[in-house]
This record gives sequence, structure tokens and C-alpha cells, in this order.
Amino acid sequence: MKYGKRIVLFTLFAMNLVEQPTPYITIEQGTLSGRISEDGSIFEYMGIPYATSNIKTRFKAPLPPPKWEGIYKAIDEMYVCPQPFLLNTIVGKEDCLKLHIYVPAKTKGPLPVMVYIHGGAFYLGNAGKHFYGPEFLVKHDIILVIINYRLGILGFTCLGIEEAPGNAGLKDQIAALRWVKKNIAAFGGDPDNITLFGESAGAASISILLLNDVTLGLFNRVILQSGSSLTSWTTNRQAVWVASLLVKSLGHNTEDPNEIYKILHKLSYRDIIKLKPDKPLGMFSDAPMLGLPCVEKPGIPGNEPVLVDLPYNLLMKNRRNISVIHGSMTREGFIVISGETDISIENWNQKYLFPSDLAFETDNEANKTSSKIREFYFGEDRISRNNIMKLEKMCTELYFQFPTTLEADIMVSSWNVPVYSYIFNYSGSRNIIKKAAGFCNETGAGHGDDILYFFKSRVWPFSVARKDREVIEWLTRMWTNFAKYGYPTPLRDSRVPVKWPPGEKDALKYLYIDDVFRIGPMPNPDSYVLWKEIYDKYRRMDLNYYY
Repeated sequence: MKYGKRIVLFTLFAMNLVEQPTPYITIEQGTLSGRISEDGSIFEYMGIPYATSNIKTRFKAPLPPPKWEGIYKAIDEMYVCPQPFLLNTIVGKEDCLKLHIYVPAKTKGPLPVMVYIHGGAFYLGNAGKHFYGPEFLVKHDIILVIINYRLGILGFTCLGIEEAPGNAGLKDQIAALRWVKKNIAAFGGDPDNITLFGESAGAASISILLLNDVTLGLFNRVILQSGSSLTSWTTNRQAVWVASLLVKSLGHNTEDPNEIYKILHKLSYRDIIKLKPDKPLGMFSDAPMLGLPCVEKPGIPGNEPVLVDLPYNLLMKNRRNISVIHGSMTREGFIVISGETDISIENWNQKYLFPSDLAFETDNEANKTSSKIREFYFGEDRISRNNIMKLEKMCTELYFQFPTTLEADIMVSSWNVPVYSYIFNYSGSRNIIKKAAGFCNETGAGHGDDILYFFKSRVWPFSVARKDREVIEWLTRMWTNFAKYGYPTPLRDSRVPVKWPPGEKDALKYLYIDDVFRIGPMPNPDSYVLWKEIYDKYRRMDLNYYY
């Protein structure tokens, strides 16, 4: 009898170590099961293929997803699209188009759906729960979907030909959204209530998708965190020339798109990711990134284009009836200056203080504009390590706050849709990206510091501080309220600390996220006027420069 009790206890203990399967789900591809979270609160379906990518679809839109016999065990979160990793290693596989679905176990549907697109400068990142743990959001009775998409050279080589029209990574995202729209009801989700949200390159991607006719009906609301289609780092310029730098690093001197394609297509995906060409920046303050969304050439056979014009033009003429949350951090520029050396800082004194999405008829006019910017931020001082925080402020406003505010302003004025703007300044124990960049003693929030207030990351396993817990509760409640009802602070929810109104024409209203949440006017209005006047006058409009 004594030994029998021990066997029963051991069996119960062993059962707890085994992952418990979820109820079976049947979709057109086949039947699948996931696993139940350790606390029993979430059904986790991880690694579901939503499309197919391989050498045949390299640089192109993906193929349909595979079908299977038997039960597909959706329990593997470690799918990663190819990208560089530590010590010059490459991680990931070319067939990486998987998504993860997290469903509250004890709530009946149909539930609102939130689809997240990760950031990472278009060349890093994945959907895994090691960084994007679902617990903070799913507890508010929504279904969370997080997707992988092709990155870097594999996702964003743009040659303007049938074999490589461009924007494969964005076309992956569209394929994922079509999959969710078609299949999410089987998981208890409402296919007519889908909110798309993302951070940095994820937000910039969503901003582009929002402008595209092929995405009509695929989502109902969007949340853009620290990213916009209007930022200079969102759209590739001289895309074929950029691609030519890839093959030049292999010893080939050509700008013929067909020749470039033949060279790249013969390489393994690992060898492609390992390419490290130099991108001459010249006089402009451009980001050194090689793989970016591009304006696609019209008339390419078999191609369903994603971006057919400059985002600014599409934003001005393509009205969308979609509510938006749009915002940025107070110290976004930390990510720009974190790697600056004395030599690279001095280079800022030798070049224009604006990117190449501006065009000038003469060098004299460009120099005058750059001098105006320099005087605004630095007075008569040279840029140096002594005033590097002024450079951080300029980068914050040029690359993030100005385009975000401009996009929100256009949406409110021209689209006449509800836009909820915010500025994130809270600095708690979960602002790990600011800390990792070496700015832990600075005030405010850096680029990406908001992520761990929405996701329970495994890379930061420490207990949540009391004030952080309060901010997490407020933010996730606002974000999920927006997904449920279309506005973040409904009257029915008294558990948020402030009423957040949408912006009005010529009067955007901002939620300031800090130790105390408050509503206030546009931040840094003087710099907004400066950059808006410059872009209104000198915005580069020649599409041929972008091809």
C-alpha cells in the first residue's frame, strides 16, 4: 500500500512535467493541437505554417501553406527567419513562415484578435515567446497572434524584375493576415475584429500595409509604436544600386538587375545573410540599412505590388476608415547614438543633417538648410561628445517624433478617423534596451523600451516591480480596450487612470505615459514646425530615384 501511494504521487508529478495538449483544431490544412501553458490559462499554438518560402520563392511573394495528414503538433516556438547572430553565426531557416496563436483557455469566443508584427530594423527578430510572452495581453480576453516574416536581403531585395519585384517580407505579412482572416474563427477568434499592432520596423510595416488596397478588409484597427511609413529609414532609395553593393562585395561590378538576381539566386541563404557590403552614405544622414521596403515598379508580370507610390502620396490620397493608436518614445535617439565613436561623431559635422528623402536644386540650398538645422539644435557649437545628447534629441525628432506626428496629423485632418496619440516617457526596471545601450542614468524611455510593458519576456525573467506592474496593467488594458471597442478608455472601464481622447484637426491630443498618466499637447512643437517646413518644400518626389 505504501509503495502504491508513492507510485501514484510519482505519476502525478511526471504528468505535470509532460506538456498537456490543447483541444484539436481543424482547418483547411489539416488538424492540429498545441499545448496548455504551465498555469493552465492559455492554449498555445506555436509554429503554424501560414505560407511557404524556399529558394523558388526567394525575393518573391510566398507560396500557399502546406497541408498535412494526421495531427500537426503546434508546439515549437523556435522558428526563426534567417538572420545574423552572435559571433558571425547565422540562425534560422528559409522556410520560416510560421505564426504563434495564444488563446485564453477559460473564455468563450468569438474573441477580439490582436496580430503583432515584430521590429528589428527589417533584418532581425522573430515571433518567439522568449521575447514576446503573451500573458500580459491575453489575460484581458483577446487572442494574440505573432508572426515571422522574411528579413534583410531575403525579405527586402528589390530589383524591379519578375524574379525579384521587392517587398517579399511585406508580402509575407499580407499572407499571414489572410491566413488569420480565414482561420482564426476555428481558434475562437472574431475574423471581423482584428487589430494589427507592431513596434519600430513592425509599426512601419503596418503603416505601409494600411495604405495598400490589397489589405482592405484584413484588419479593423492599427497600433503603431515608434514607426511610420513617413520615416526616412522605412523606404529604400536607389534600390537596384543598393542591391548591386551586395554582389560587389563578391567581386561582381554590375547594376544589371537580372545579373544581380542570377548571382544571388545561386547562393545559399546562409551565404546571402553573411554578405556585408559597405553602403556609402555620402553627404546625407541616411541609415546604413540595406534591406528596406521599396516602391515597386509597375507592370511586373505576376506581381501583386505592396507599395506602388511614395508613402506620403498614398497617405494623402488613400483614405482609410480605420482607427489608430500612434506614438513614440521620448528618447528614441539613444539607438542612433549608442554606437557613436569620436570619429563617427565628427562625421556629423561634415555632412548634411538630413537624409536623402529630401532633394535640393543646388548644393548651396542644401547647405543653407543643413545650417538652419544645425543652428536649431546646436547653436554655434560643433557636434561633439560634449553635446551628444543634443544629437540624440535631433535623431529622436527627425527619425521618429516628426514623422509619427505628421502621419497622425494627416490621418486626423484628411482621413477624419479617430487617432489616439501618445508619448512614452516612463522609465522603470523593464526599460532594458535603454540600459543595454548604456544610458541607464538618463531620464526617459529609449527605442523599444515599451516592449516589456506589453510582453512577459523570458530574456528578462525578474519579478515585476510594483509600479511597473501598475503601468503594465494600464497599458495592456488600454491596448486591448482599443482592440475590443475601438477606443482605449471606454466609460465602462474605470480601471484606467485617465480618459484618453482622440486628436482633433490642428489639435492633436497626447497621452503622456509616465509615473503619472496625463493628457497634453503635441511635444516639441517648434521642431515639428522646422521639419514640416523643410519636408513640405524639399520632399523628394521623383519615383525614378527610388527604383
